[in-house]
Amino acid sequence: MPISTDDIFERDQEVLRAELEELRYQILLQNVQLDDFFNNSPCGYLNLDEHGRIQTANVTLLDWLCFSRKELLQCPNFRNLIGPSYLPQFEIDFKAIKEGGTTNSQEVTLQKKDGSQLFVYLSGKVVSPPDEAIVIRFTIFDITEKKMIEKDLALKSKEILAQNQMMERDLLLAAGIQTAMLPKKGENKFISTLYLPLHKVGGDFFDFMHFKDKNKIGIFISDVAGHGVASAFITAIIKSTLHKMTEEILEDPAQLLTILNDVILNYSEGRFVTALYSVIDFEKKEMDCAHAGHPYPYVFKMDSVTELKLKYKRKPLGILSSQILASKDSAFKSERISLAGCSRILFFTDGLLEACSEQKGLQFYEDILYDYLIEHRSETSEALISGIFSDLMEFLEDSVLNDDVCLVSVDLTSDR
Repeated sequence: MPISTDDIFERDQEVLRAELEELRYQILLQNVQLDDFFNNSPCGYLNLDEHGRIQTANVTLLDWLCFSRKELLQCPNFRNLIGPSYLPQFEIDFKAIKEGGTTNSQEVTLQKKDGSQLFVYLSGKVVSPPDEAIVIRFTIFDITEKKMIEKDLALKSKEILAQNQMMERDLLLAAGIQTAMLPKKGENKFISTLYLPLHKVGGDFFDFMHFKDKNKIGIFISDVAGHGVASAFITAIIKSTLHKMTEEILEDPAQLLTILNDVILNYSEGRFVTALYSVIDFEKKEMDCAHAGHPYPYVFKMDSVTELKLKYKRKPLGILSSQILASKDSAFKSERISLAGCSRILFFTDGLLEACSEQKGLQFYEDILYDYLIEHRSETSEALISGIFSDLMEFLEDSVLNDDVCLVSVDLTSDR
């Protein structure tokens, strides 16, 4: 039986109805999805009219503010929810938005239903078509957690600042104590010194040992590895130990370093100590000394300056016990040096060796110091020390010291 025109029309109508139904379903689905996205977005959305009255808000914002939709819409104006300190800036931004501008991430506080504050970022723009009534949409991000973190950080910073100030006071006190441990300037007119710690307290140390025989003096100089309070603490232990020793021990450099080594070993915790102890006899013009990993001193004569090479070179203090050192035939040992014809001895720590100018690409000890000593060998110890310091500072310019610096210059010919 042939298909009539009415049948074809009816069938096309059915197909069209089905397609329209599917289209309505898809539109409904999209609306549901858009509504879900709008209401349950991780950020808040708020629509205002041109006067700032609330038109709609999503569920996220309602939950943050603890308002029902009805309660929020009854609020006469969004401005009533904005913290007073932020309101002037909001007025400026709101005016700019109505004139076609935008505002991004303006930090404000919003008042919640219970009166507490919600810290948020506001970003707003006009979303209505040009010919329709103005609708302004604000995107809102909750930054309460961020503000809490900032508050905690500010609190922690305040605590750290207080601790730093207390540490600064303690360091100043420690610096005063450490300076008091050093021999007083001018105490021995034939000795000049320079003590220049890298920080407020340092690991360099020197001291003078006096004897019944006024023709003798002991010169002790040391350098604790590292800087700061821990190193300064070890210098205090050294000072205390030295001043407990009998004159008999003080006259024997090797025995003194042996005892000091075992004392330091109990406290050093890896911070070894280089040291050199010398007992100078001005009448006999000789010096007994023992070495523990320290830079060799310079000996001055009328026409020369030479590094005093010692025969018995030994490891720094605080590494191995004296018993183990003895078993390895490396015990500290004294040697006698003739000072006949010598005018001065210059002792120093390795801060002088490590002073380096990055700009010049030079090292003070290798490139500058020896020439200076030769040129100024006949000057007084005080003038020599002062000149070395001036030259060192000029040499460094914009560079900084890498280590503490300590100098001890002993005149062998001047009156004592």
